[in-house]
Amino acid sequence: MSPLKDFSPRAAAVWFWSVTVFFAALWVILPALFHTAYRVTDVIELQCIAKEWVLSTRKHPMLPAWILEIVNILTNRAFVAPFLASQICVMISLWSVWQLGRKVLSEKLALIGTLAVLPYYFFAYHSLVYNQNTVLIAFWSLSVYLVFQAFQTNRLFYWILSGLSIGLAFHAKYPAAFLVLSILIFLFTRPEGRKRWCGTGPYLTTIIAFLIFLPHVVWLYQNDFATLVYAGHLNTTYSNPVYRVLMPLLFTIYQFEHWFPILIVLYPALGFVWKWKVTDIGNTDDSADRSPFSIDREKLLQKEKRKQCEKYLFHCFMIPFILCLAISAGKNIFISAAYGAPFWTFSGVWALLRFRVKELPDTFFRTIRLVVLLEFGMCLLLVVNSCLPYLTGVPKRQLFPMREFGIACDRIWSSQFDGPCPYVTGDGSLCGYAAWSMKDRPSSHFYWNICDGGIHEPNATPTGTWSTDADVNQKGGIIVWEVKDSTQKEVPKYVRDRFPKAEVLPAPIILPYKTKADVPPVKVGVAVVPPKYVP
Repeated sequence: MSPLKDFSPRAAAVWFWSVTVFFAALWVILPALFHTAYRVTDVIELQCIAKEWVLSTRKHPMLPAWILEIVNILTNRAFVAPFLASQICVMISLWSVWQLGRKVLSEKLALIGTLAVLPYYFFAYHSLVYNQNTVLIAFWSLSVYLVFQAFQTNRLFYWILSGLSIGLAFHAKYPAAFLVLSILIFLFTRPEGRKRWCGTGPYLTTIIAFLIFLPHVVWLYQNDFATLVYAGHLNTTYSNPVYRVLMPLLFTIYQFEHWFPILIVLYPALGFVWKWKVTDIGNTDDSADRSPFSIDREKLLQKEKRKQCEKYLFHCFMIPFILCLAISAGKNIFISAAYGAPFWTFSGVWALLRFRVKELPDTFFRTIRLVVLLEFGMCLLLVVNSCLPYLTGVPKRQLFPMREFGIACDRIWSSQFDGPCPYVTGDGSLCGYAAWSMKDRPSSHFYWNICDGGIHEPNATPTGTWSTDADVNQKGGIIVWEVKDSTQKEVPKYVRDRFPKAEVLPAPIILPYKTKADVPPVKVGVAVVPPKYVP
């Protein structure tokens, strides 16, 4: 019997959970071993915002921050909390892919299609960057699976879950609208989909998704649609018409670059490109359909289900991809590759549905070997990146002495005032590192564009809701910024303009990076704003 078919659901479950949990644990443990700080500002920004439990900021809705804060609470603010939250999202995505694959493929083929996306860039190396995209991928994948189940079964249970998932996807990031548009196009262009609108399911999904997202809509109205204004100024518009072709081309290249590991893993099942044969289903054994006497109704239904799934998945990744290209060309802007991150999570299952697989005895185990090889290759990339200071002499952000920095700030505050420090403000990343690592976790009154020495958004945090300059001047706090000398003569202009009572320390905090490489230490200027009750 073929190894591709002799695979029980229980064996498939053991393989799925064993492989995915192992690599999830690896991506949580490795950064804890080689990193002492978060290498991307997105992570520390969410750590700071999470404490405030706000509904949204001027940049994004805040479901990712809520999830992160829950993980912080459960782990007692462990350093690995963002990495753990990220892997939870990855597991949700992989589980969704696996469950959908099992509905239309054999157990082993579904597992191959799922494990093929395990080395996907946003599930592997980039999963260390916990941000809005991480959560969007999870709820995007979950929504794709649940909507397909609702479409197939027409059960209210799945329509309700679809509404919940889509509503939460919008709370992660607005590009969830691309998925909704793709689903609507599929449902309205397929006769089977149009029939579903005669029932209550799709309307129930729409109502639930809208009600979940409604609080954010109210927030938008109350805050002058701040996130939409921010999005409008986010990307650089190019005047040269050549960029109308170049920018979409770059977006396409980056998508292929991130998707390419999936193609490598699928090679044992699909073979070379010129050997692919287009078919409607991912089943190589079609001998049962060759004789009119062997037609089985259940097999015909399964075949039709596979056809629908293949077309449905095609809609879910191709329509958003085309929309991104159209927006990039139409607006003459560069769209970040991260916007395409959710598109390709089901590409492994889709490829097995679309192309005839090569049924070889060792297909599954060759797939596993490729997954392990690529995953460990990306793990090695993490290690090499942390060791680069030995070759370049340039410090890496993930080697910043975050814990020691927090201890130094605590010492400065406690030496002058009683009680916890209320606020930390200043340069974006430094402010975040201090606020996160200080003992009492003060609120962050940060400006991510201070680093160039200027403030372009007076009296505003990312939300403009939890703190103002007046709050810092009244309750007190610490101001931090990076300096280039050892005398702290270069005091940013905003310190005097916005915090006139700030007392600048005579010398900066000097901390070595957490590496034995010969790199210059980090020098942080510090000023203290006394609380109003202090004379």
